[in-house]
Amino acid sequence: MEAENRKQVLILGAGFGGLNTALHLDKVLKEDTAVDITLIDQNHFHLFTPLLHEVAAGVIDEGLVLTPIRRVVSKTRVGFLRARVEAIDLERQTVSLCCEEKRYDILVIALGSVTNFYDLDSVRDKALEMKHASDVNAIRCHVINRFEAATRENDDELRRRLLTFVVVGAGCTGVETVSEVREFLMHMRKDQYPVIPPEEIRTVLVEVQDRVLSQMDRTLSRTALRRMESMGVEMMLNTVVTDFTDVGLVFADGTEPLPTDTVIWTGGVKAPPVVERLTGEKDRMSRIVVDSDLSVPAVPNVYVMGDAAHAHHPETREIYPPTAQVAYRQAPIVAHNVAADLEGRERKDFDFTYIGDLVSLGRFSGVADPFGVKLRGTLAWAMWKFYYLLSLVGWQNRLRVAFNWFLALLSPTNSALAHECAPECTADMCMLSESSWEIGGS
Repeated sequence: MEAENRKQVLILGAGFGGLNTALHLDKVLKEDTAVDITLIDQNHFHLFTPLLHEVAAGVIDEGLVLTPIRRVVSKTRVGFLRARVEAIDLERQTVSLCCEEKRYDILVIALGSVTNFYDLDSVRDKALEMKHASDVNAIRCHVINRFEAATRENDDELRRRLLTFVVVGAGCTGVETVSEVREFLMHMRKDQYPVIPPEEIRTVLVEVQDRVLSQMDRTLSRTALRRMESMGVEMMLNTVVTDFTDVGLVFADGTEPLPTDTVIWTGGVKAPPVVERLTGEKDRMSRIVVDSDLSVPAVPNVYVMGDAAHAHHPETREIYPPTAQVAYRQAPIVAHNVAADLEGRERKDFDFTYIGDLVSLGRFSGVADPFGVKLRGTLAWAMWKFYYLLSLVGWQNRLRVAFNWFLALLSPTNSALAHECAPECTADMCMLSESSWEIGGS
């Protein structure tokens, strides 16, 4: 059939939702269906975000959370186009990419989310993120440069600022990040920087609410809190960040600023700018409000899923959280509905019941609430490992991640960098005083 007569399905984003929608759609469409499926993403790889904090801490290698998209779709009818989505025109049914324009007959928007800095420009400019593959190396380089600067700094105030590491946001990502970062810091100090006293390394978790993991049962929240405190993590609850200056983090309640130049921001997400610019009803996170079948009301042939969608359970009306678990479960429903539109069949509603959260808290510890069952400690940690091991794309990555986890149990995490880390030799970062600093020296 002539190419111009074939239906064009564009799937924007190759995260959990987009990639799995493409794979499911390839399976459910009849072989003779005249349709082209094109998956578009600005990266050439699928990123397994739930394990990013372990990559940052050196528990597993970076390459194990990156899976080449072309390899995944190589034996399907799905075509892959690496390009950045610049704009979506719902009226003309076109998508503007960084280098071309593509038309569509059916569009699936699965562009995920971006970090929500709540209009705090100083935080956006200075803080680190735990969102992309590049973030993990940026965090490790940043941390090591602080340790290096601290070993030659004899000004107590400046040294304390160098050795204070802050995570903002105590949801699942923030709690897992601060736990792994704390273990990474202490392993690295013992392995490479014994000259630095352990009590000088501060790890602080800042949260706007009155408890950590607010989406979980309060008993699990308290368990997580006690676990982190036992690791040496300091808690600042009911605390709102208003600025990040050269002095440190500034708070709304007038509390003395926290001296630090290391802030990892995990304080929330929102829809990406491309989605934010679209017309239609949106929530406070700029996510598009969708119907129960994940289609956009009053906009034909467009589906939104994953972090970019404000979706609700058709009966309970409960809003689904922006998690990988939800995006993964939405994929077969979106694929079915796209195929139904193409072949004249009936759509399905997305009625998934959220199974709960799994949160790792460092070595041999975690909390979980699968189907309302409260789990703590090693059992929750093992369930977390097992669940995400099975969720990885490709059996090769599963074997390698399992091997990395086994090695991590036998020896401390790897604090070497996977790439060259340029030293920060500006006067501000070196912070050198008149004489070099040697802890414990003569």
